[in-house]
Order: sequence, then structure tokens, then C-alpha cells
Amino acid sequence: MVNKKCLIVDDEHLLLTFLCGCLDNQGYECSTATSAEQALEILLESSFAFMITDIQMAEMTGIKLTHEAKQLYPAMPVIIMTGFTDEYSYDEVIEAGADDFLKKPFSMKELDTRIARVTRDVLHASMAQKKGRDLEEVSNLMISGVQEEAMEKIVGLEEELSQLKKQGTL
Repeated sequence: MVNKKCLIVDDEHLLLTFLCGCLDNQGYECSTATSAEQALEILLESSFAFMITDIQMAEMTGIKLTHEAKQLYPAMPVIIMTGFTDEYSYDEVIEAGADDFLKKPFSMKELDTRIARVTRDVLHASMAQKKGRDLEEVSNLMISGVQEEAMEKIVGLEEELSQLKKQGTL
């Protein structure tokens, strides 16, 4: 079953309500927080398919929240949004651990596209990790197969040595 839960964090109630309503209509189960601190409390209780957070909030920024959230859920995609486009750069937000950066105002189509991309990227990364684990398991099986073959040869050689000793050839 696909996780359709999202966490939206913004201190602007109007935007929070609007985003939650739009994402609810698309089948997401939305949780909301009006501060980074409240979001962290929610994250301690539940995991989410993704989080959208404002960058500029009282007490703790969205960048700091992203860092804290990634400590709890490293694979959870985070989209940071801001209306302060001159104060924050894409590079700064991505380096802080966010998966995408959304400048306000934005369209719902743009938000949908970004959500689809970050959730698809997580799915692909998860599949790649699984393939890596599968390859490692096959590799270990191959190595142990070689070890078993080597042990069989050693046992065979020891038996030959034992027989040669009994025959007095050694």
C-alpha cells in the first residue's frame, strides 16, 4: 500500500488550509502544523510520504526543520517553499537537505509536478537500494559457494595425504 500521507507546515493559516484542501482532493491524507516545533512533534508520532514546509517561520526556519526531519526520516522527501526569493537560493535549500524548492506564488500544477517528481525519486532510490541488497546477497552466496568448494578440496587433499601416509608413501 502506498503512503498517501503528507505533512504541510506553514504559519500562514490561509495557505495551509488551501494546500491541505487541494491535496485532500487528490487523495492525500494531510496533517498540518503551524510551526516547525509542532511539525517535529507530529513527525515523532507518524511518518509521511512527503513534507512541504515554508522556509520563514518564527522560532525555527524550514531549513532547520528539514534538517531535523531528515534525521528522523532520511528518505522522506521535503519541499521547501518561500515567498522570500531574494533571501534564499535553490542551492542553499538543497544543500540543507530539501529535495525541491518552490517559490511563492506557485500553481497547483507546479506543486503536483514537484510532488510527483520527489516521490518518484524516492521510489527509484528505494528500488535501487533493494537491487543493491539483492546483488550483495547473490555475491555472498557465490563467495560462500566458492568457499564450500575450496573446503571440499581441502578435505579431499587431507584424505589423500592421510591415505598416502598409511601407504607409507610419505
